[in-house]
Amino acid sequence: MKLFRWKNIPKVVIAILLLAQFLVIFGLLVWASTKIGTTVEAIGRQARYIYYGLAIIFVTDLILGLVIINSDSPEVYKITWLFFVFALPILGILLYLFLANKQNDRSMQRRLKKYVSPIQNVPPRQEDVEEMKRLYPYYEGISSYLTHTSQGGVHRRTSVQYFGLVDYAFEPILEELKKAKHYIFLEFFIIGEGKFWGSILEILKQKVKEGVDVRVLYDDVGSISTVPWRYDKILAKDGIKSICFNPFRPLMDIRMNNRDHRKIMVIDGHTCFTGGFNIADEYINAEVRFGHWKDNAMLLRGAAVSNFTAMFLANWNSNSKVKEEIDKSYYDASTFIDEIGGFPTSEGFVQPYTDLPYDKNAIGQRVYISLCALAHKYLYVATPYLIINQEMLDALCYAAQKGVDVRLLTPHIPDKPTVFGLTRSFYGPLMKAGVRVFEYTPGFVHEKVFIADDEIATCGTINLDYRSLYLHMECGTLVVGNKAVVDMKDDYLKTLEQCHEVSMEEWEHWHVRNKTYWAMLRLIAPLV
Repeated sequence: MKLFRWKNIPKVVIAILLLAQFLVIFGLLVWASTKIGTTVEAIGRQARYIYYGLAIIFVTDLILGLVIINSDSPEVYKITWLFFVFALPILGILLYLFLANKQNDRSMQRRLKKYVSPIQNVPPRQEDVEEMKRLYPYYEGISSYLTHTSQGGVHRRTSVQYFGLVDYAFEPILEELKKAKHYIFLEFFIIGEGKFWGSILEILKQKVKEGVDVRVLYDDVGSISTVPWRYDKILAKDGIKSICFNPFRPLMDIRMNNRDHRKIMVIDGHTCFTGGFNIADEYINAEVRFGHWKDNAMLLRGAAVSNFTAMFLANWNSNSKVKEEIDKSYYDASTFIDEIGGFPTSEGFVQPYTDLPYDKNAIGQRVYISLCALAHKYLYVATPYLIINQEMLDALCYAAQKGVDVRLLTPHIPDKPTVFGLTRSFYGPLMKAGVRVFEYTPGFVHEKVFIADDEIATCGTINLDYRSLYLHMECGTLVVGNKAVVDMKDDYLKTLEQCHEVSMEEWEHWHVRNKTYWAMLRLIAPLV
């Protein structure tokens, strides 16, 4: 068992700062007890010093409080930080200055306007938009919203294959990578050494020798304990272009909030794998960490892949030291589509989307809330973490209260005990509204899906927690009127057969035992 883990660094920092605050206050008290004067004048002089010190702290808290209130952070995020700043005057100020700023790199906002927006914009064909309006007018609003906020349009001419376990996607991934002739783009939160990544890496090395443009973009914090330090330099020795996203620099910038949590694998612009999975052995159950790992993947072929290609290139160009001119025609899905027999004939529509922490649009949450409002018969939800604000909680309760069959699937074996406690704390209000809650008894659920009415679903990387909804770079795929929606539903119902349905009596028993603990966790929920 490893006692030290990189993910525990924030907790260690907080513990150190708490200890430092205690030592400072204790030291001042000891100093005051030894230096206190015996005359009225001396006592008054020392009281003034204490008064001045408290006044400085109060004014600092007041100014910082005004800054927090006027920030563009979510309201619950503001309330949490206001509590810490005023309840822990010294520690709260330090924590906010170092850890709270969700837009930790203002230069990223400038790069967003300069590099991301122009590249990422993939306008839809007008005939696809009109057909969407004609066949599914009640979904026109959510599609139009994604077109305007995520710069990616709705597409036909795209096939979708859904894998209820990444185990089933493993061999297809390898086979598709072997077919690459022009370029392979990989963007993942976690890359971990082992069977999964090792099998992919061997193919990537071979493809480089064949002249294929191979690029890998991975998150530094996500992969910090799973691959060697400066892994991008190691990959470069094999001719693989690589970028380590937002490198961890504890001495220069302790604010690590904005991470690249996306999962994208693009092959020649016409084929893409995405979903909830990372490239590490637990995702294909080649390594057992928290029981059986339940995750999903999607294989897209056709027009909609252009959106994922654009997402990758925009992120690549904004983080690469060498900026390149992007030839959109080369990276368009239609450029090499004849190599796989032309555009697929498919029913329904596919609309990829991304959610960035720099653009002030909580796109992922808005998609989820919209599906809660649009569902009429059923709404099936799966998420590894459930740490939600009042708006999201109300949306799920509203769907159940209007008569929709709402079901929630979460893990039974947790990967993070604190987050697991928070997740269970939300069961009660949901069940009281009529939501049925299921825990996956064989192990851990990592998939993130919303499925409704056999017609619409979204699958992607966006967890129901504050980090995914507000702080991370995320991506998802909205599918309308495609057979994949029913495939997702069938897999969901099959999974429920292996689950334990939580009863209200069971939750109330947990609540009695954990009431104070859960209340404390709720207080820090936006920071977890």
